[in-house]
Amino acid sequence: MPPLRVGLIGSGGISRAHMPAFLEHRDEVELVAVCDIREEAAQAYAAAAGVDPGSVYTNTADLLARDDIEAVDIATIHDAHASNAIEAAKAGKHVLLEKPMACSVQEARDIVNACDDAGVTFMVAQMLRYLPHYQNVKKIIEAGELGDIWACRADSWFGAALPRTVTRDDWWGFDGKRNGGGSVMMVSTHQVDLLRYFVGNVVRITARTWGDHPLMKNGAEDRAVATFEYDTGAMGTLLSSYSARTPWMYQSVIIGTKGTIYTAPDLDGTVIDQHHAPARIASEARETQPGHNGIHAFTEIGPDMEGLVSDNPFTNEIVHFARCIREGKEPISSGRDNLNTMEAVHGVYAAAEAGHTIEVADL
Repeated sequence: MPPLRVGLIGSGGISRAHMPAFLEHRDEVELVAVCDIREEAAQAYAAAAGVDPGSVYTNTADLLARDDIEAVDIATIHDAHASNAIEAAKAGKHVLLEKPMACSVQEARDIVNACDDAGVTFMVAQMLRYLPHYQNVKKIIEAGELGDIWACRADSWFGAALPRTVTRDDWWGFDGKRNGGGSVMMVSTHQVDLLRYFVGNVVRITARTWGDHPLMKNGAEDRAVATFEYDTGAMGTLLSSYSARTPWMYQSVIIGTKGTIYTAPDLDGTVIDQHHAPARIASEARETQPGHNGIHAFTEIGPDMEGLVSDNPFTNEIVHFARCIREGKEPISSGRDNLNTMEAVHGVYAAAEAGHTIEVADL
């Protein structure tokens, strides 16, 4: 079967993490065009990815007009996600869209509806779902080893607004209109989605946000605390910050009636390294295993590589996208599934503004 022919829309920042898939798995996915409003950036990406310089565009419509492009990989700034994804769907292209899906719940729903109407595959790049050890965590939970999950927590501490960390005072991630919010939207969407993947859909939210940091614009928050209630009855907590005086850290905890799983990131590593931090488990089922030190010990959860091609989650998600299109399957992080992640993220803002608990169904 020939590789999926893809056009990239947006060649800055996160798109660099997508390049290994295009370079290393040409038998499954072939990058044939690059589009960016900055022609120099698009040409540089195309050169690095081995794309013909004649297939570089500064206008999305020109890329979408090509009949030989089957799908698009959208990696633009957040406020361009909805328009680009809807335009691509109307052009009959399958859509891989970087997180977060959209700057509002309504925009997210509009993208899903446009893709459904066009009959194209729509996947959101929630890359944590495609880490081998998190794939194993998912299987462990589904097998019942943790029992009934009653609590979970995620921490997303990214010191972007700290002195000596800020590289640009006017970074778009500090702008609530361009980013769709602040720290929750930018750095915590992955964690919100991961807890959903493991625990269930969010149905109720209580939250407080703070946006008094001088770098924040247009309602962006630099700190947030949220409590989620899931449809399984479990409760969850999110701590998110651009400005906490702590090393950058991403970690999560899941607690059930029969066991606990948590991640312990290496704080000396990069932000991406922290996502590769191994998950660890303590459970009733493991306490009696030979060599285990009873209830006082956690053991590392190894990777599960079934269906994955790499330990790189960005590569895995892109190959998964291509395979789902070829095989007619729904992606693990489909747009319709990801609607609840967007409802949870935007629900944090709605609950904070309301000053009381809100129902996700009312968003």
